[in-house]
Amino acid sequence: MRGPCGDFSICSVVRIGLLLGTFNPVHLSHLLVAERLQKHARLDEVWLVLTPRNPFKQGETLVSDAHRFAMLQLAVAGRSGLAASDVELGMPQPNYTVDTLELLATRHPEHQFALLMGEDNLAGFSRWRSPERILELAELVVYPRPDSGLDPESSWLQHPRVRQVDDALMARSSTSVRQSVAEGSETLDDLPAAVAAYIRDHDLYR
Repeated sequence: MRGPCGDFSICSVVRIGLLLGTFNPVHLSHLLVAERLQKHARLDEVWLVLTPRNPFKQGETLVSDAHRFAMLQLAVAGRSGLAASDVELGMPQPNYTVDTLELLATRHPEHQFALLMGEDNLAGFSRWRSPERILELAELVVYPRPDSGLDPESSWLQHPRVRQVDDALMARSSTSVRQSVAEGSETLDDLPAAVAAYIRDHDLYR
């Protein structure tokens, strides 16, 4: 991984939040959630981890890994406590979250990891590969999503390694942002300015 802490430096960060996604494209709601969860979960950093493809979204059309990671780097530039990670791009595919956590635990044994996810993901967490192992490797910090389908009586909510945060709503989806671009919107207010410029310069999502 071209790490947030550099290739050779000794990293003093202890608590790391991981926000995994295809970021297709990354938008301001992603950054807002990352920053709010960093504060409320008392995380030293949040790494936005680019995923090559979500195993549960096989039909999703992605722009290239290179474009998405370039936009992710632009989005976090100058934002203290946020970093872009391409750790999953070098892993065998298909890759699952548990594999990523195993790798990070090996590479960074001095870190404590927290997996940041929306309520919609927790609703389907039982279908993930090795959910109990995931909870051994990282705590879950769960933020609200509209119409998540999460049962308020879900047993996962009672797990000691699962924590709910009410102050970090993901208000917009990447799908709706892509639709705005495809429709020729000139005001991409949901995107960081540098990301909007990158999309225009490379004629993406048209």
